[in-house]
Amino acid sequence: MRIRQLLLLLLVFISSQVNAQTYKIDTTEITFEKKLRPCLAVKYDAPPKTVKKAWDDFFRKYYQVKIAGISLVANKEIITGTDVTIAAVSDKRMDLHASIIDVAGGSGLTYFMSFGYDFFIGPKDYPTEFAAMKKILNDFSMEFLNDYYGSKASDIIKKIKGLEKDITKNDKTVKKNISKSNKSSAAVASGLEAKNTSLNMENDQWRNKITELTEQIADIKLKQAGITRN
Repeated sequence: MRIRQLLLLLLVFISSQVNAQTYKIDTTEITFEKKLRPCLAVKYDAPPKTVKKAWDDFFRKYYQVKIAGISLVANKEIITGTDVTIAAVSDKRMDLHASIIDVAGGSGLTYFMSFGYDFFIGPKDYPTEFAAMKKILNDFSMEFLNDYYGSKASDIIKKIKGLEKDITKNDKTVKKNISKSNKSSAAVASGLEAKNTSLNMENDQWRNKITELTEQIADIKLKQAGITRN
């Protein structure tokens, strides 16, 4: 199956499906410093390490905030941006906290902020700032998931192209062997036939692998189609 045919089939498949929302942001609470704090929570099917790096990159890129607690040496449960200013939320100095952990099927991100000691931003005491926090989490989720799924799809398409090249190479070898066998002794022809059988079996395995990879791309494209703000 050629890549153009693959993409066309994917578009037809996706258009026939009902798109489910890929991520959902919930308002909840987290225990931090022995107290319940208001926070926003979301789940992704990406591994925690990938989400942590993207989280740090996002805040560096858009808010010039460095997230502490992510390194080979220090990989803390709560990662933090301390004494930062994020104008989109408030002109006051704040602390930014996030917990990114393993959950079934991926990772769970919990995100909360405070104006110093014991003044945590929540929907009751700071509704405007909390809404701004949610916008930032939506911005991050949209960018991160589009990049994440786009990269995964690209890697799979490269694998499919490689397998298609291998199949084409085998097909050419099979044709050459058939041509040789027509001009060879019965013993040589039998050996070439055995080689062709092996090559055709290998091609069947690779075609099955391409079908499997195609299904993976279809799943990824459905998830991409379901990336919507909430």
